[in-house]
Amino acid sequence: MPAGGEVMGLRVYLALGVLTVCLALGATALWYRAQAISAQAQAAQARADLATARQANAEAVKTISALQEQSRIDSRLTASLVEEMRKINDGLAAQAAQLTELESQNADVRAYLDAAVPADLRKLRGR
Repeated sequence: MPAGGEVMGLRVYLALGVLTVCLALGATALWYRAQAISAQAQAAQARADLATARQANAEAVKTISALQEQSRIDSRLTASLVEEMRKINDGLAAQAAQLTELESQNADVRAYLDAAVPADLRKLRGR
């Protein structure tokens, strides 16, 4: 049978073992708690980042829509300007043709146009 001192020593070792296990479990619980708090903070940051990204995307969609509408308007205006330029060019060509025809058919006009004109006006007429 073990002596009283040996039993007491065994109880001390058992108590120290139980204490060590409890401290290890407590430390593990604290570590998991810290990890949970960190994960919650990261999740909150991710939600905030997601909200910011969604807002930025919504603003980008609005900007893209506005730019597309402006592009459609610009295309219509460009087509309108091209048509106006075509009409102006047609009118100028018709006017030049009428002037040429008038000059070739009317002696008074031909004589008037053959008269001496200042150099700048001659350049303008292309003669």
